[in-house]
Amino acid sequence: MIVKSFVLKQRSVEQIAALIDKNTVAVIRPQRKIEALFREAIRKTLQEKKQADDELALIQAYFLEMADDAAYQEAVQNTVEAVATYLREGMYVQTAAYAVEDYVMAKCARMCAQAVNAKVKATFIDGTEIMLCRADAKGDQHFDWQASRQQIKARCADAPKPIIISGGYGRLDTGYIVRVGKDGSHLMATLIAEVLKADSIEFHIEDHGVNGLGAMTYDEAAHYCASAKAPFSSSAIWPAKNAGIPILVKDIADDAFPGTLISTGSAHKTAVLSDKDLALITVYGTGLLGRVGMSGAIFSSLAAAGVNVRFIAQTSSEYSISFAVKEEDGLKAQEAIKGLFQDNPLLPLDDVVVANQAVGIVTVFGSRMRNLPGTSGAVFGKLGAAGINIIASAQGGEELSISLVVAADDVDKAAALLQ
Repeated sequence: MIVKSFVLKQRSVEQIAALIDKNTVAVIRPQRKIEALFREAIRKTLQEKKQADDELALIQAYFLEMADDAAYQEAVQNTVEAVATYLREGMYVQTAAYAVEDYVMAKCARMCAQAVNAKVKATFIDGTEIMLCRADAKGDQHFDWQASRQQIKARCADAPKPIIISGGYGRLDTGYIVRVGKDGSHLMATLIAEVLKADSIEFHIEDHGVNGLGAMTYDEAAHYCASAKAPFSSSAIWPAKNAGIPILVKDIADDAFPGTLISTGSAHKTAVLSDKDLALITVYGTGLLGRVGMSGAIFSSLAAAGVNVRFIAQTSSEYSISFAVKEEDGLKAQEAIKGLFQDNPLLPLDDVVVANQAVGIVTVFGSRMRNLPGTSGAVFGKLGAAGINIIASAQGGEELSISLVVAADDVDKAAALLQ
């Protein structure tokens, strides 16, 4: 058995249907274009307080063109009407925007899966029925791995193949629809493969595999997929790694590309990844010296402010700690840390400075770096010879990657030199 994850375009219905045979479990999610149309309908309704009739008409026409099956066309019309009713009610009810978006986008994913199913005539399962989440006492949402595994086994193990599932969205134990992380359709595919003991997994995405590489290890892929521009989240890799199931990442728009194979093997070459539009926040001063729990307090304050940290570096002197966040979160991060100092009279931090500068991160990663003396020296030397200043750096103890913080203007030049 093989589990496949697809991004559906209007013109790719036939192509996807041809790739689904009697041994396939397929997870379907919509392309960005149709997602944008749904989000515009949501924005117009909730922000402008106007009915999104034009947007909904375009959505209905988009899906009706995918298949002429009568049952499918009736389902599309009913779903669009249900979304229209939900949005109209949302104009007058104080409902969180993210809750509205998750509900409506789950309907989008369902219609995409139904479009393929109209061609294949498979067992259809709404993904929100098998991907289960829960909320903790603070209201934070968490994916429930064990409950989802049990539900997948109950719904899919004995169901006739092929099976087609709508991807990306799950359900809280309260019944509310929620998005499952970044592009949860891939996580769904690997978790299904783990539970059903699939032979292999395929991701058919709108990209040239993973960075155009021919092969990667699970750990290398996890490093790459932690970046903002990765084609899917690192969390999607772990179920496949735990079960030892290889993942082939293919470009749905380029049949000639053989794909990126993620497995226990090794990469063809060391790869380079760059992230832009970041801010490097540095907290420094003698008031940090010997303060037990200061790192925990700083990062807890950032978490409370909703700021995600992309990079951390601290010297053994304990004089400073630096971390990178999205540039748009730079001021928020500064304010969170300054608030931490101001609100805690027990911290003698009068001399502590919080600095912010626009940067980017260049990461060199690959299993071939492990136990290879001189790798760091070669990387630093090449950038130094080109006149590129390294502001901060970090390397994991597993020796799979080196991350270098450079000025924003030097990111592209540094990445090109290290390719």
